[in-house]
Amino acid sequence: MTRRLGIHWFRQDLRLSQNPSLEALSKKVDLIIPIYILDPKHRIGSVSKWWLEKSLKNLSDNIEKKNGKLKIFIGDPSDIIQSLIINRNIESFYWNRLYDSYSITRDKKIKSLLKSEDIDCETFNGYLLNEPWEIKNKSGGFFKVFTPYWRYCNEITRKKKPNKKIQNIKFYNFNLKNSKNIKDLNLTNKKLKWTDKIHKHWSPGENNAQLQLQEFINKKADSYSVGRDRPDQNLTSKLSPYLHFGEISPMDIYNQVGISKKINSQNKDKYLAELGWRDFSYNLLYHYPDMTKNPIQNKFNKFPWLNDNKNLKRWQKGLTGIPIVDAGMRQLYETGWMHNRVRMIVGSFLTKNLLLHWKFGEEWFFDTLVDADIGSNSAGWQWISGCGADASPYFRIFNPILQGQKFDPKGEYVKKYIPELETVSNKFIHNPWEMSEEKQVTCGCKIGKDYPSPIVDLKETRNRALSAFKTIS
Repeated sequence: MTRRLGIHWFRQDLRLSQNPSLEALSKKVDLIIPIYILDPKHRIGSVSKWWLEKSLKNLSDNIEKKNGKLKIFIGDPSDIIQSLIINRNIESFYWNRLYDSYSITRDKKIKSLLKSEDIDCETFNGYLLNEPWEIKNKSGGFFKVFTPYWRYCNEITRKKKPNKKIQNIKFYNFNLKNSKNIKDLNLTNKKLKWTDKIHKHWSPGENNAQLQLQEFINKKADSYSVGRDRPDQNLTSKLSPYLHFGEISPMDIYNQVGISKKINSQNKDKYLAELGWRDFSYNLLYHYPDMTKNPIQNKFNKFPWLNDNKNLKRWQKGLTGIPIVDAGMRQLYETGWMHNRVRMIVGSFLTKNLLLHWKFGEEWFFDTLVDADIGSNSAGWQWISGCGADASPYFRIFNPILQGQKFDPKGEYVKKYIPELETVSNKFIHNPWEMSEEKQVTCGCKIGKDYPSPIVDLKETRNRALSAFKTIS
């Protein structure tokens, strides 16, 4: 008796549980051949490559426990898939969808190719709570403002039933020509010494994603509405990289947080809305496919951005002389991650106080974040720089001193990442340049020597930014 064979193409769904494509394929065929293709044209940052390598190893190990073998390829997916289906008796070819314009165009061509070869091809939503084309406002268009978007989506999501877990996925260790080992992908660059530090802070993989979720629900979630703004306290879920690589399903998180009796309704609502913002970012990306490069508000094409490579480098290295900004940038360099409140502060400082293009920030974050996500990263930078669909107004300029005093009142976050300021008192931790010469000597931190003087005057650059905005208003 001939066994029916199917291929599941892993992309940003590096998990076995709650995986709609795998679930559907397991009901259709007898044996599944799991593949992963590294597409050189698909944008991926340096730190994301580190995570991807670890995640693929975890996935590969989990597949081997089920007597299968993850087959890995490098190159144009269309060419590779065409070679896989020739004389292989492949009946079905399934995957979970992606939503950036490059992936959509590529995947449509591949789907047409498979159907022309009479191969059953289906795709699924394994990445979002709701897909962009499903959500329409009363006039039949798409939502451009987050609050009504999430109000509508939350109602839909609440009614969705959790997927049943597959008891037994049967993988097949099929001998495929030109398949590679994970190390052949050359994802980690040994010249980037700073990525060596990242592993101390993260444990990629599906199994660890579930542990991270349980730790959040049991220990942090019931303080989330306050903790989400406090970089000095470890109260966020840190699930964003696991979500980005699809090591955990957003529906799984939504359901587990939603049913937990350990979390009150206020904290649940705040956290689930963050999942909603992730969906909203992809809603914008789908309808504004070039938003990774261009502002959604066209008037910002005429904005008088400065070209100052020196200040950009200081910002990247955490040497601006503004403690909360520098702490955030050093946390990013040390851990591959930054607290969301601080992301907004450093973003405002770059685009408004330094008057540098938001694209510089988007590119730096994309290369250095473990959760560098094409939707959330672009939407976040357009939001903070004021040029997005549902943006913080450009004239809302964060004061990093006040932000630090409010959300890091004892300077614990700043001191963790800027040891030069360890002996500075709470009164001056967010504005150390205001210390007298005598106080600087007493605490052993000379501003301009041990820690930089501010590279800009906050008040002057705020006024400069407001004047620049008037030129396009």
